[in-house]
Amino acid sequence: MRTNRRACWVATVGAAALAGVATAEHRDPASLPLLPNEGVQLYVQEAYEGFPEDVTAAVAGRRAELVEAGMRGARHLFDWADLEPAPGEYDLDLASEALDERIEQGLPRQFVNISVIDSFGPERVPAYVEDLLASGARWDDPRIVGPFLALLDAIVPIMVDRGVYMVGFANEPGGYYEDRPAEAASFAGFVAAAIEHAQTIEPELAGTVVFAGADDASIPSLMPLIDVATFNAYAYRWVDESRCSLDGATFPALRPLGPREIGPLLDELVAASGGRLICIQEFGQSTGWEDRPTTLGPEAGPERQRAMLKGLAIALSARRAHFRTVCLWTLNDHTPAGVQYLVDAITAAGLPACFGEHMAEVFGPTGLVYSDAKATTKPAFEAFKHAIRHVQQDARGRGRPLTPAGP
Repeated sequence: MRTNRRACWVATVGAAALAGVATAEHRDPASLPLLPNEGVQLYVQEAYEGFPEDVTAAVAGRRAELVEAGMRGARHLFDWADLEPAPGEYDLDLASEALDERIEQGLPRQFVNISVIDSFGPERVPAYVEDLLASGARWDDPRIVGPFLALLDAIVPIMVDRGVYMVGFANEPGGYYEDRPAEAASFAGFVAAAIEHAQTIEPELAGTVVFAGADDASIPSLMPLIDVATFNAYAYRWVDESRCSLDGATFPALRPLGPREIGPLLDELVAASGGRLICIQEFGQSTGWEDRPTTLGPEAGPERQRAMLKGLAIALSARRAHFRTVCLWTLNDHTPAGVQYLVDAITAAGLPACFGEHMAEVFGPTGLVYSDAKATTKPAFEAFKHAIRHVQQDARGRGRPLTPAGP
């Protein structure tokens, strides 16, 4: 029996189906202090790894080049468990120091996602919340909602003082909706309470969750509750092949999208957004590992990544009214060791190691620069700088337009 592409995605970032939860009318984004209406703000996230000092310094230099080109955005994923290491005790320095660091780097336009549910489940919550959920409590239980709202009382003023324009409360919750539908049915109540409470502290703060693409299974339940539609959306398509199999089941593979395929991908997000402005928390495409055969197909590589970014810039220029931010994943490459956790999670879920290795290549070498002592640039680095300069225009599109013949 062939494994469908949705089943494979569930195993890595989640997807499924649940709907029918009561919803609230979302507010007009024009009434919220979102990013200025200056076109689409492009920015990039650095790889989450402990690199040697010379690599870290070189990558910081590349970041400074992007700031010089006009990059102003940053995003943060904070786990609830890290912000509240003991019941009722908060590590607020974790947030304030991270936000201040980005401001000092010239990146004042920041988005904070407090990760309550992540791609693989609620392991980002404090132990006492895990125990409550394990004992049968639902997400809208006052013993869970109450402590989280108390955390918001402490952290929202810190964010607002530093110009944070939006706060999120989940990262790719669709997989959780698939695995734990009884618990997930109450998560919409948790999100609604969190957004309402945050906005009693700062009425103009936008609230969101981050969906794993346009078909995230939690969209019917959660999209009506949020102010801004936020997505992780990578530049790939699923293709069927028999390269990787287990117990008679074959697994599809991801193949990089070409530049002309980016527009239709963005249109899928527009259709799923329900008329909300859209922020993309993660967008990217791998160049493949340098020292091993690629699993991504013959079209993968640095030149395809460069062409994809050019296609992204052109597609965004034609859709300015719908998008506010796009965060690229990543500035510098992860190492094979750095994404081993992904391979481990996939194999622990009963999927074959070959599929885990493929997904590691998809999400690992996605950088605009290599993680070496010089942060050596890939062709996509200059393409991204060009996109920053030309896509970040105001809503009237002033500035030299991008065309397929441009840089």
